[in-house]
Amino acid sequence: MNSSENSSVGGNDRDQELVAGVKAAKILIIDDMALMRKIIGVCLSRGGYENLLYAEDGEEALQMVEEHNPDILILDLNMPKVNGYEVCHALRANEKYKSLPILVQSASETDEERVQVFASGATDFVSKPINQPELLARVQMHLENKLMIHSLSDFRKRMETELVMAREMQQSLLPERPVIKEIEKRTNATIESFYRASFELGGDLWGCWELPDNKIGIYVLDITGHGVGSALNTFRVHATMARFKRSKNDPAAFLTDLNRVLQPSFPLGQFATMFYGVLDCATHELTYAGAGAPRPMVISSDDVRLLDSSGYPVGIARKPEYVNLKDKLLPGESLFCYSDVLVEAPQEEGGFLGEEGLVSWVKELSQEVERPKLVSRLLKRFFSVQSDLLPDDLTAVAIHRKDVDE
Repeated sequence: MNSSENSSVGGNDRDQELVAGVKAAKILIIDDMALMRKIIGVCLSRGGYENLLYAEDGEEALQMVEEHNPDILILDLNMPKVNGYEVCHALRANEKYKSLPILVQSASETDEERVQVFASGATDFVSKPINQPELLARVQMHLENKLMIHSLSDFRKRMETELVMAREMQQSLLPERPVIKEIEKRTNATIESFYRASFELGGDLWGCWELPDNKIGIYVLDITGHGVGSALNTFRVHATMARFKRSKNDPAAFLTDLNRVLQPSFPLGQFATMFYGVLDCATHELTYAGAGAPRPMVISSDDVRLLDSSGYPVGIARKPEYVNLKDKLLPGESLFCYSDVLVEAPQEEGGFLGEEGLVSWVKELSQEVERPKLVSRLLKRFFSVQSDLLPDDLTAVAIHRKDVDE
């Protein structure tokens, strides 16, 4: 069976469910005249509706709504005790019945009466004397609308629940605190990190891991786009990275392996920018390679130097050549990596902060705050002139090496 046949069968199934739901609906007919109740009941029965309820006035109707939870009301306006207007007002005041269809039957349909009826909360009119085709058409329309709205509401609740689960799963990909503490101990450094998805799910990810020979690896990556598609690719990239244990000590080889596996499976137009570095905890030598990520910064007490993170983003070319570069994290220096939204988000006064602006902020704040709090202060300044609703995911990670080895 081909896809179009599957789609057709699915559509027919949904139509049949809708028809069955409409025919099974509970309809409450409210009129103080027994003859009118009977006429309306006969009309509906001829239309295939069998689940009919009757009330003789508004007071009884309100009681039956509570007891039977009908799907639609066919309501007379002029009744003793509680009239139709009062029924509408009472039901609309209750959150449970805000969307209950109320079909008002009336012999008079002046403009003034229509305004009054709709203002009281009625959904629609049906004329007296009752015209069977009109009555059946309006009942069917409002019941179908009610069922479809209910179905969409259920779908939205399921999606929201699943997005919460997916967001929690994505958060679980980030390094756990015990892992970070162990790496801080090995590197004699403090790690500062921040992660926020622009929507429910994001395409950013960062991580760090221990390596043989007293080394650690750290990466920051950003997958194109954001939302569900990008988030699924972060799961894919994260799972793929776990396969390359041998090349984790060699950043260029690691990016090459990652690209070799991911390039054929990434859809056209999707790719990941990435920085991956290996820090020797004994010599503090940093070996790193870039795949088009924003240039990381090495921050000292009086300067900022930018690392070369150029290179083909992962997923674009079949055989890109990645190159290992060297630097060294001296006592008191920090390695700072970030995603591009930090320099590309529109500023309040217009334009972008840009790399030059970010470097300027970093230099300025380096003189004002303790180094281990640099990222938090930097982001505080960033959000002071930037809406919380970012156009992309934001990741910021820093390794602050202590001034002296302990």
